[in-house]
Amino acid sequence: MIDEIESQKFKKDVLKLAGEEVKTCIQCGTCSASCPVAHLMDNPIRKLIKFVLGGMKEEALESRSIWLCTSCLLCTVRCPRKIKPMAVVSALKHIYEEEGRRCKDSTFEAIFARQIRDRGRVSEFLMSSEFLLRNPSSAVHIMSFGVELFPKGKIEIDFWGERIEGTEELEQIFQVLGDANDVEDAEVEI
Repeated sequence: MIDEIESQKFKKDVLKLAGEEVKTCIQCGTCSASCPVAHLMDNPIRKLIKFVLGGMKEEALESRSIWLCTSCLLCTVRCPRKIKPMAVVSALKHIYEEEGRRCKDSTFEAIFARQIRDRGRVSEFLMSSEFLLRNPSSAVHIMSFGVELFPKGKIEIDFWGERIEGTEELEQIFQVLGDANDVEDAEVEI
């Protein structure tokens, strides 16, 4: 009974954010066929909508697909029912973050953002090193990239992370948007 109440609340919350017209989805798959990154998704957009309509909260929120959406709006433009599938994805992201959940990529994103804020650029060497320290299980993945990219001159060994001029403006942007020091020590799988 409690699960049914929670699943109905989840469905209601998503529909409030994405629009009641989502209920009219006929599962035609046009949204998924239009999506330029559908081949990377674990669940196509059509299936995310099915999860929402079925009140399947965990399946919808734990889908990596919500983080792959590029917000190109092709799904919305081509939907024969005038549903906004991208709005469903945005609603799922909003609910995910409101619940205090953290995307498994959040550690990488925070390291990246902090480097941009502090230096105005990213040092692949420093970023990979810090990510590796925080997530030792990613060693094979990171090293395989390094082995491929280093001989081609695509990675510079930049121990100090050279700063660019004008980082004061970047610091102001980060003050408005939020702090980039929010890097957790949680292990992240790749």
